Amino acid sequence: MSKIQLQDFVKYGRLFEIYGGLLSGDRQKIMTAYFEYNMTLVEIAEERKVTRQAILDAIDKSCEKLDKFEKTLHIASDRQKLSKDLIDINDMAIKNGQNEISEKVEKILRKM
Repeated sequence: MSKIQLQDFVKYGRLFEIYGGLLSGDRQKIMTAYFEYNMTLVEIAEERKVTRQAILDAIDKSCEKLDKFEKTLHIASDRQKLSKDLIDINDMAIKNGQNEISEKVEKILRKM
């Protein structure tokens, strides 16, 4: 595995969902193979006819860019805060027997 630790795999997967379109087409394909199709570095390298190290470098550099995008734009952190607030609203709606509001909040949460 690259410098990405297991606990960061989900983080970068989410950042890739948000900012992946800002990466080059080649990097998008590599990141898609790694994060969405769960391919190993070796499998990606063999498919692309490059070295494992080239794939490792591409993933590491892409993750650095994803971090930079998030640091500048804050979309993922804002989305996480919004989700937490919606969960709190949903809990209050359930507690107060407001099922219609709860259902609407849950619908919004599923879209996120």
